[in-house]
Amino acid sequence: MINTLRQIVQQVSRAETVEQSVTDLVNLTRAAMNTDCCSLYLLDELGLLLSASHGLATDAIGQARLQLGEGIVGTVALREELINLADAPTHPAFKRLPEAQEDEYRAFLAVPLVHRANVVGVLVVQQRIARQFSEEEESFLITLASQLAPRVHQRALAGKASEPRRCFSGLSASPGIAIAQSMVLKPKTSLQQAEQLSSQPEQEWPRLQQALASTADELLQLTERLDSDLTDDIRMVFDSYQMLLVDPELLRSFEQQCLQGWCAETAVCRVMQQAINRFATMSDDYLRERGSDLQDLALRILSQLSAPSALASQPQQPLILVATEISATMLLEYGGEQLQGVVSLRGGVNSHAAILARAMGIPAIVAADGVRLEQLDNKLILLDALSGQFWVDPEAAQVEHYQQTKAQRDRFKAVMQQHLGEACVSQDGQAVQLLLNADAGSVAELMAQQGVSGVGLYRTEALFMASDRFPSEQQQRRHYRHMLEQASGKPVVIRTLDVGGDKPLPYMPIREDNPFLGWRGIRLCLDHPELFLGQLRAMISANADLDNLRILIPMVARLDEIHQCQRLLHQALAELVEELDRPLPVPALGIMVEVPAALLQLPKWLSQVDFVSVGSNDLTQYLLAVDRNNDRVGQQYDSYHPAVVQAMAQVAEHCQGHSFSLCGELAGEIKGALMLLALGYRDLSMNGPALGPIHYLVRNLDLSSLGTLKEQLLDARDGQQVRHLLHQHLVQVGLDTLEAF
Repeated sequence: MINTLRQIVQQVSRAETVEQSVTDLVNLTRAAMNTDCCSLYLLDELGLLLSASHGLATDAIGQARLQLGEGIVGTVALREELINLADAPTHPAFKRLPEAQEDEYRAFLAVPLVHRANVVGVLVVQQRIARQFSEEEESFLITLASQLAPRVHQRALAGKASEPRRCFSGLSASPGIAIAQSMVLKPKTSLQQAEQLSSQPEQEWPRLQQALASTADELLQLTERLDSDLTDDIRMVFDSYQMLLVDPELLRSFEQQCLQGWCAETAVCRVMQQAINRFATMSDDYLRERGSDLQDLALRILSQLSAPSALASQPQQPLILVATEISATMLLEYGGEQLQGVVSLRGGVNSHAAILARAMGIPAIVAADGVRLEQLDNKLILLDALSGQFWVDPEAAQVEHYQQTKAQRDRFKAVMQQHLGEACVSQDGQAVQLLLNADAGSVAELMAQQGVSGVGLYRTEALFMASDRFPSEQQQRRHYRHMLEQASGKPVVIRTLDVGGDKPLPYMPIREDNPFLGWRGIRLCLDHPELFLGQLRAMISANADLDNLRILIPMVARLDEIHQCQRLLHQALAELVEELDRPLPVPALGIMVEVPAALLQLPKWLSQVDFVSVGSNDLTQYLLAVDRNNDRVGQQYDSYHPAVVQAMAQVAEHCQGHSFSLCGELAGEIKGALMLLALGYRDLSMNGPALGPIHYLVRNLDLSSLGTLKEQLLDARDGQQVRHLLHQHLVQVGLDTLEAF
């Protein structure tokens, strides 16, 4: 059975067209089960269409159709369960399709094809004699359907992509609206090249060295082109590119390949592809996206080897940049006043290109679904990166509507940004602290705003990941000092190193079967007190004459972890007091609540810590047992799940009279912020772009009137009802327009 299943799946997968794949499916299934007829119905927007059959009339294929619940096939799709009948025509649900000519068939077995909880079709086998199909036959067809459903779904999407379409969707990586002519960028070379030995191997390493130097010069020109617009964190990205080009291990690998006789191009492809593959297997979405950086760098080196060329000139007309995968260097090369938007067929919202697009305020959609580059070349594109949709050659009326929407949005953003200079106080006089989540870079302008109360989360791992070795204590001190100074006396919460397990450092690789439950966060730091002490010393010394530092410990699950952190903090403080011969301020020490154990033990721990910060991203992930980066279950990750709402309310209830905040993505969403405010949160930390909209929300809410909403949220049956309740409240108070931000 296993071999037969494997053969069917492999042959269906190898088919070059949708029509061939579904034809192979019914033919091979019919032969494997030794039945008289096998048919496949696929679900589309109009219902169930007979898409392939061996046994029914060929004229009915692509024509015969049933609705959900109509006939036995429609009943299978509606109920999402198998039906096995010895004499189908006598069943009450039987519906005769004259064009199919199936009157001679009696025995009937049908199973639904289900992909990610959605029915995509129904697979049917029939026989002329009246008999019940056996349990073994049922088992075979169910197993076959489960393996083929994802492939049938993908093939159906591919088939639709070949049809004329004007509307496509993807992931919104940087919000906004853009309307402009498209320009498609195609790489001049590829990493998928035939390997070649050199006829003059002694020349290959010098050639490659020259190409590396030219690539470094090219990157330098790119950063200089937009130097004034680059924040420190984005500049750090390109610094890491430059560091890679002189990395001793990488250079040694290149040289060894050349000395083995390979040409320089092959050396680059072999070494870089191996590194890219390592990143591709990582579970952490941020690190996985670093593989695209390596590919971008490799392609630039290959371009220098083949035909060195100057940087592209700045575009003279407004344009939307389109590519299979947009890179950060592409944005710098074509960025400027004329770049209106970005569409990338691949990539994720955590890629450096996406981060740069957000920093530059350029609307961007990534992972565009069901579209080919040639469909987008030199077309007018309407990009709605608020909803994650874009249109090719849109209607004039649609363009006019979006132009008006864009103008209104730009005016509203300006108003919200202007109001950020005012205190964040609700209509009933309650103060709310809005804090910034930061990785690095310039935050002085935001910190100068009265409506921003400080930095609620400074992630130190960005500094560690950008280096090819552990940063020294002095390097760390300079970075922390820079952030503390920019805050101008406002509190800065610096989180200790949160790597390991699912996000290993490049120079400290960790292989684990279940990284989310592995060696990460404070577990790694306490196992390496020499590294942890160095980081604590750097923070304390950076805070020496500023006294606005608060230290946050991630992934705490046990009380003894808190005690160990306190001991090491006081050890680092004592060492520095002795070395500097002066008193130093003792920073507040807090913990993140992101592990269910911390949630349940919180009442007993509160007396041991100075403050609490809820990490809603990981807490949601652990509560629901869902890896949000896993394609198979990621759609079940729901920050509005009733269990998450109950957990957030529980923290707020336990922490009354104590300092507590939330620093996950939830705080930066309009519905999420409203939910948290109703549950009793008054300190919210979020990414920079969310500060204006959330500030406007707070200033236009009466927080004392949210009691009824809180009761409704705690009584909700599912995430959909939670969202509906929040939307209803926004409509009632006239703030539903904020949901677009």
